[in-house]
Amino acid sequence: METYWKSALALVALLLLAGCLLIPGKFDSQLRLMNDGSYSFTYNGQMQLAEGDDNQTSSQSGTTDGERSEEDQKNAAMRSVFGGAVPGDDEGLKEFAAKLAKYDGWNKVEYMGNNLFEVEYAVSGNFDQMFAFPTIAGATMQFPFVQIIRRSGGELEILTPAMAGPGGLAGAMGPLPMGGSSEKSKMEPIDGTFTIVTDGDVLTNNTQDGLTASDSMKNMRWKVDGTSGPDGSPRAIIKLMR
Repeated sequence: METYWKSALALVALLLLAGCLLIPGKFDSQLRLMNDGSYSFTYNGQMQLAEGDDNQTSSQSGTTDGERSEEDQKNAAMRSVFGGAVPGDDEGLKEFAAKLAKYDGWNKVEYMGNNLFEVEYAVSGNFDQMFAFPTIAGATMQFPFVQIIRRSGGELEILTPAMAGPGGLAGAMGPLPMGGSSEKSKMEPIDGTFTIVTDGDVLTNNTQDGLTASDSMKNMRWKVDGTSGPDGSPRAIIKLMR
């Protein structure tokens, strides 16, 4: 098990340094979880591939054949892991957007250039066991903006890993060369709001101002800027009657 986690963390480090993680940009998102078992989720705004400085190597002059071969191998691996998305490959990212638009909930997926997408996503139904957004078909690694996991006692735990920013996946590994600090980086800052509305029993939440209640409905709202780290990104545990 220890060997597995060392290998997994090494892969995470490589992918973060290479810059291939889907994270939010500017957005507004809402999750509704109701006692009758129904749910709805919306995400409107930006989605982007975080791009690290390592992605600039292939465009520099004087690149050797060996370096180009290594870059080609890295890009092929990233396409496999992330379902075809590679930062800087505009034609490939247009195809990636068209692929996403074929799936349920993706009402709009438009590639805007600079590794940035404008999306409108909405789904609703009866909650079963788990939920995650985005779920990328064909990707062997997922980094959810929002996920719901059912605990053994029936409680629903809502987590938002990607809203913590690129470092949220491997925060224990220390600072990584990602984000808006580099002049080369074209990554948009994470800037959004995430709201949970429920008539269930809110057991815990980490909103700064706490929840507001009106009759049976509870409302929790977070302002998200990607600087809080994995422990400070929106989290809640909700118990539904059903």
